[in-house]
Amino acid sequence: MNLDEDEASPTAGSPSLATCSAPLSKDVISHLRVRRVCHMFLHPRHLQLRNPKTNLLLLIARPSSSNAARRGANKRPPSPTPSKKSGVKTPTIPPLPNLVLPTWDDTFNTHPRTYVPAEPPSAYAKTVQYVSEVLFARDETASHKKGKGKSGERPLESYEKALPRAVMRTVIGEPTGDKFKVCEHGCSGVGRISRQARREALENPKIPLEGEGTISRRVDKLYQNLIGNKEWMDDLQNADVIFFATHSQGSIVSTHILDRLITDGHIRTAPRDLTANAIAVASGSTSITRPLQRVCCLALCGIHLGPLRYLSTSSLVLPYIQYFESIAARELFEFQNTDSQISRDYVKALRNVLDNRVKMVYIASLNDQVVGLYSGLFTSVTHPLILRALYIDGDAYHSSDFLSNLLVLLLRIRNAGLSDGGLLAHLSESTAGSLNGVGHSTAYEETATYSFAINYLFLSDSGQHSQVELAMEPFDARTEQNDYEIPWALRDLIADDRVAELFSDDFIRLRDAFRDWQPKTAILRDVKRKLQPIQRLSLTMISKHADSISKL
Repeated sequence: MNLDEDEASPTAGSPSLATCSAPLSKDVISHLRVRRVCHMFLHPRHLQLRNPKTNLLLLIARPSSSNAARRGANKRPPSPTPSKKSGVKTPTIPPLPNLVLPTWDDTFNTHPRTYVPAEPPSAYAKTVQYVSEVLFARDETASHKKGKGKSGERPLESYEKALPRAVMRTVIGEPTGDKFKVCEHGCSGVGRISRQARREALENPKIPLEGEGTISRRVDKLYQNLIGNKEWMDDLQNADVIFFATHSQGSIVSTHILDRLITDGHIRTAPRDLTANAIAVASGSTSITRPLQRVCCLALCGIHLGPLRYLSTSSLVLPYIQYFESIAARELFEFQNTDSQISRDYVKALRNVLDNRVKMVYIASLNDQVVGLYSGLFTSVTHPLILRALYIDGDAYHSSDFLSNLLVLLLRIRNAGLSDGGLLAHLSESTAGSLNGVGHSTAYEETATYSFAINYLFLSDSGQHSQVELAMEPFDARTEQNDYEIPWALRDLIADDRVAELFSDDFIRLRDAFRDWQPKTAILRDVKRKLQPIQRLSLTMISKHADSISKL
């Protein structure tokens, strides 16, 4: 999870370091008992009119025809077939792999997450824990009746993006019914980690939901459809673990639905009411309360801070938004300003979700043509339970690219609970893909994105018991960023003693790699000029900050 407490001190008792989650030991993992979980999907109605052949392709996790065509248009034409007389085979160059960075080891096997100060439980806490274990224990006899090979069900919730219809689809990609892919990849990810932990197979009931329109309309309709189905609600309430997998504006819809499920008591994750429940059960005034559930939400390319700024003024996009796409598309641009009512409502729902210990994973795409990094990573919010990562398409970037490594380092800094100095927001538009690209619709096809979130759900704890409030910084994407702040932001970041203590070696490696960076576009060449001061960085300069912090 991400510790984003910018003002926290570097001491052991600091909320930014002490509240971070730590990887669970192998002994703890082997004793994890998961019986039930569930699956939900958002399906826009207009997708039902599509050719069944397209749905078939999606069911077997192939790219849609539109995306495949665009990928093919961007690929290099094949080399001529060599003559048989020559006897020389043309060497084939393997495609560069897609990446999800930072890796699990870079996040959870390095400081500060590898060290979590132990918080000795008080006598009162021990008593409450003992009472809760006795009163809220599952009926083991009933669980064994499920039969051999069935340790329960696992609900996977997936809310698909519902991009506005009509001409907009030709600009930012055809809605592809990606709920099928989200479902299959999520289920396979759960299966992999279950086998690694030597658990029994898990059944995965699916809960398909469909809807379209504005955010509020979709939330109301989907929530009513969900709670109106007894079978779905039984699967949801009896689950031990719930995993949401969302994409695009589905990330906002899912957060609102999670907020309602928690508020209405259908999902129970926070133990803060254990004492009151224990007293009520002991007095006989209420029945035994359901055990706590573990919940994680994976948001891929979420429009948390709206689409890219220039899309609202694009001569290609704006006419269709104004005259054809009506409210549903224009509403997305209201998220660009955190002071808008729709954005405040969203942050309020997210605050309640995080207060109830739901883990959030925000993964942005490096060459997204619709959502900037600042939006996909929701950089304006800070909370220890938020974990961030970057999906890097091998066709666009590679791991040796300087800018890619810089962005990944900034994410590691954010995941350590420290500030990135605003660099992620400044560098976002320079990494955006072209309008005819497919960066926005490829992240959900990568299995590594689901594995990253599922590992976070199963293999890490929920941090310390002390609750940390969600911090929100005002942000307005409609205001153009001043790129001349980039060198100053980089300087402030390096001068941060806490950053120097944890990431000094990484900055030195970045400095050494800077001279080999050869950007190919005018925008990136301009960014390189603004990042040139990193070449003046010396090991002595960083060591001075590291030594000062180590002496505290």
